[in-house]
Amino acid sequence: MREIEELEHQLKKNGIIYETSKKMNSRGILGCLEKIDNADIVYVVNPGGYVGKSVSVDLGYAYAKHKTIVVMNPVDDPPIMNLTNGVLSPKALVEFLKEMPTKKVR
Repeated sequence: MREIEELEHQLKKNGIIYETSKKMNSRGILGCLEKIDNADIVYVVNPGGYVGKSVSVDLGYAYAKHKTIVVMNPVDDPPIMNLTNGVLSPKALVEFLKEMPTKKVR
């Protein structure tokens, strides 16, 4: 949670539009998938490289929707890692996005 809040602070500070999925809303997984639909880039905060079942579903959906998928750490499951476009630290993500001001991140 701390990593997500720090990233939110940096995104807001740099004027980057973003949405987070820190907890399920009343629409559950459908709410998360709608956020992916509205995003240009999907960024996964995954300390230690772990992603759970719900995030795996999100990544598969984002991949099928041809979204750019970036993870904070390499995913420890090679087939899931193959769905991503790369690995960027939160700081590197912000720098990358500053060059693309119209991008929206989820």
